[in-house]
Amino acid sequence: MPHTPRSAPSVDWLISQYALGQLPRAAALLAETYLEMNPQQRHTADRIEQVGGWSLERAEPVSMRAQSADALLAQLEEGDTLTATAPIVSPRPTPSPLPASLTHAVGQPLSDIAWKWRGIGAYEYRLKEFEDEGIVARLLRIEPGKAVPQHTHEGMEATLVVQGAYSDDAGRFGPGDLELADDAVDHKPIAERGETCICFAVTEAPMKLTGRIGRIFQSLL
Repeated sequence: MPHTPRSAPSVDWLISQYALGQLPRAAALLAETYLEMNPQQRHTADRIEQVGGWSLERAEPVSMRAQSADALLAQLEEGDTLTATAPIVSPRPTPSPLPASLTHAVGQPLSDIAWKWRGIGAYEYRLKEFEDEGIVARLLRIEPGKAVPQHTHEGMEATLVVQGAYSDDAGRFGPGDLELADDAVDHKPIAERGETCICFAVTEAPMKLTGRIGRIFQSLL
């Protein structure tokens, strides 16, 4: 029976799941880091968290993947009298190039990280203490003008850019941008010239190399 690729969820879905406490630890850290870099989205997450705690026990089950955060809020707020809204909290400045939440999780300066080579100009550092149930969490470092080996995914992949930028078939992703991909995506992210690109990526399963050289390399793993 042929395999049918899934549709990748939206960023709204990720924020909603985070606010409702439904994400595994690695994905929750990624969502928290995303909100730190995009504080304008924090208001939506706070509203879902406030309203959801009151009304989820009274609501019918819904498909989070199929609706936006605004649609979820409309459903959760139906019949609710809560009117207070949480202020948008800007992140505190930090000397680290990583956002504060990610800096705390890594537990060491970026300059002290023992990177593992993953291709010409591409390196990774695993955050194994956040990995469970097959979830893989890693920092990715891509040198200017270099690329992550071409790959696809056996499950979901969420990649947040924290420094620099990269481009692939889906477009350009800079600081604070989040790319969500699934097993229908086969791509080769290439870092822009001028600045090292650093990303935080969370995947449901190890990526599968698909380029000619990558396939040879993977067969040796």
